Amino acid sequence: MNIEQIERPAPFDNVPLFVQFFTLLGLFLVSLVGFTLLGMVLASAMTGATAAQLSTMGNLDNPNVILGLKIMQIVSAFGGFIVPALVFSLLASRRRMDYLHLNKVGNWGVLLLGGLLMWCAFPLINYLGELNSHMQLPASMQDIQNWMKSKEDEAGALTDAFMAHQSFKGLMLNLFMVGFLAAVAEELFFRATLQQLVIKATGNIHAGVWITGILFSAIHFEFFGFIPRMLMGVYLGYLFVWSGSIWVPIFAHFVNNATVVFLMYLEQRNMLPDKFDQLGTDNSQIVYTIISAVIVTVLLVIIRNVSKKGKELEYS
Repeated sequence: MNIEQIERPAPFDNVPLFVQFFTLLGLFLVSLVGFTLLGMVLASAMTGATAAQLSTMGNLDNPNVILGLKIMQIVSAFGGFIVPALVFSLLASRRRMDYLHLNKVGNWGVLLLGGLLMWCAFPLINYLGELNSHMQLPASMQDIQNWMKSKEDEAGALTDAFMAHQSFKGLMLNLFMVGFLAAVAEELFFRATLQQLVIKATGNIHAGVWITGILFSAIHFEFFGFIPRMLMGVYLGYLFVWSGSIWVPIFAHFVNNATVVFLMYLEQRNMLPDKFDQLGTDNSQIVYTIISAVIVTVLLVIIRNVSKKGKELEYS
């Protein structure tokens, strides 16, 4: 290649960051609405569930409705998160794999320790979730709290319906949908795309990681679990920055989600010790929370130190 053959600039090379941000937001909203509608059409055609049943999540005891909602979930996750990230990367860089940091796995030690931390954090996350679940807003904001509670109940009912009476095939589908696809889709959108934009806009890695973590939690509309999910988003954000690879937070995210799915599968078959999946959810089990917090802290230090031997992300 001749020295004159300089790589052409990407379309967004000289575009202000706020324009890039609103472009990403527009891509997200258009894709989410479009693919949700497409998912509803496909789900209705494949299962016989009506659009009304799917849109209102009515009759969650009907297996066809549940399967239809799973199809919608898969299509909307792909379209709402992966498609905007991929399209935005086409605008932001001529080297799309580099931009999304899909071109390398990163440090294997960081990858494995990142997943291990997710397991060790369960008692701590359960305890924080229990505290968050008792959140009370002022009396003047009671209507808002009621709305937040209704959204939480809807999400909980849908999750319970997805996980109820899992056959082995159902377990595999849930591991793909809740474990693998959710991890890939959300990490590509939030960490590989949105977080990079926020860091460049703020000029501060920590601000970018925390702001993205807050947005990551908020978009799930589960306000009584906001704090633990936000902290999870922050942790995944630092994993991305420290490792320089999007596969590291994807793996940690998958470990977290897949473990929850598998524990619910085992619980339905009475294959878990009593209250094993509820460790840390009350003050009588505070010792598990303390142990979990200590192990998480130690692992974070180790992950950070191991990451220093590799290549972290750099932002100009």
